[in-house]
Amino acid sequence: MEREEKLQEKREEIKTGGPERGHDKLEELNKLFVRDRLDLYFDGDEPYFETGLFARNQEDELPADGVVTGTGEIDDRLVFFAANDYTVKAGSIGDMHGEKILRMQERASEAKRPLLYLIDSSGARIDEAAGYHAAKGSAGSLFYNHSRLSGRVPQIGVLYGPCFAGTAYTPVFCDFTIMVEGMAGMAIASPRMVKMATGQEISIQELGGPEMHAKKSGSIDFVVEDEEEAAEVSKQLLTYLPDSYDEPVERQEPQPPETSPGEIDDIIPEHPNAPYDMHDVIDATVDEGSFLEVQKEYAKELIVGFGRLDGRTVGVIANQPKVKGGSIFPKSADKGAEFVWLCDAYNIPLLYLCDTPGFMVGSSVEEQGILRRGRKFIFATSSATVPKMCVVVRKAYGAGIYAMCGPAYEP
Repeated sequence: MEREEKLQEKREEIKTGGPERGHDKLEELNKLFVRDRLDLYFDGDEPYFETGLFARNQEDELPADGVVTGTGEIDDRLVFFAANDYTVKAGSIGDMHGEKILRMQERASEAKRPLLYLIDSSGARIDEAAGYHAAKGSAGSLFYNHSRLSGRVPQIGVLYGPCFAGTAYTPVFCDFTIMVEGMAGMAIASPRMVKMATGQEISIQELGGPEMHAKKSGSIDFVVEDEEEAAEVSKQLLTYLPDSYDEPVERQEPQPPETSPGEIDDIIPEHPNAPYDMHDVIDATVDEGSFLEVQKEYAKELIVGFGRLDGRTVGVIANQPKVKGGSIFPKSADKGAEFVWLCDAYNIPLLYLCDTPGFMVGSSVEEQGILRRGRKFIFATSSATVPKMCVVVRKAYGAGIYAMCGPAYEP
């Protein structure tokens, strides 16, 4: 009994995280401790089952080696997770830390269950980095596993702080990336490194903050105001996704559209060039309250997102006539292609709402690769094997109808 009591005491001690200065830093940054953060995601009195708790337990300031890994249930669905503990060396990645994440990736792949990454890490530890980036079972294996998991099980990354270099790749390898406003940032190099390499002085927010990535780079899918909203969006997103590529998405209770379909004729102007908001057409088509727009601040001339028809998940790709006339630009071609590929990977049917004058023309878009990137959109639509539905809402000119799944693309 004495041995068991000591073991339980040690477990509770490890669960308190790193030293007091780490917790003070969290309070200063207005962040939740990682274990309180996990409570926002998982259900029940004992919300998650943890693995690797005793990693490096002999080292006073490295409890669990700075990462909490395990499984929990979200709406009665098993989900694997890896969450950095910022109180332990600012959530930095060491040998056992990386090994624990690798094991979660492998288990999620074998179990065919979604994987959630709660990212709050300053990067790899320099004192443990010798050979770590190149060796098998190292940081390179993390990205290899990310790539192998892509399209096999859903991967969702949530950023709670600045992350650079290696740790910035984890979120962009995920199927979906969420950034918390006022906390998160990501870039291939820190502002300090940028200044050393190029002489440019720039803030984290300018270099890689949520607004920049949401509007300009297109590297993220959602920006949220706080940690509670991050958990809610993650859980909402999972309702549109299956556990794996060979499992169906659970059907929800059907709802009538928010706007009566009978009003669609009043929404759409008769003049082919008059602007209107395609969101109004979507609201008259999908189940009420079911549309979840993805990348809504990026390349806004194309709308992509998830909705439900009669309770069944569909991926919506729609031109937006009130932005740039609904023309397809290089960025919107990329946006459309990647969303089509993702839906196809998870067997989610596609609904195209087409109202476009076609691909944009001119020297600027040619320099940005409109032909190459437009081909990418057309290729994605051509190769998708899920059911495809195309509605020509008002007009379809030029090659725009190809990308938007016209008659030649077997809708």
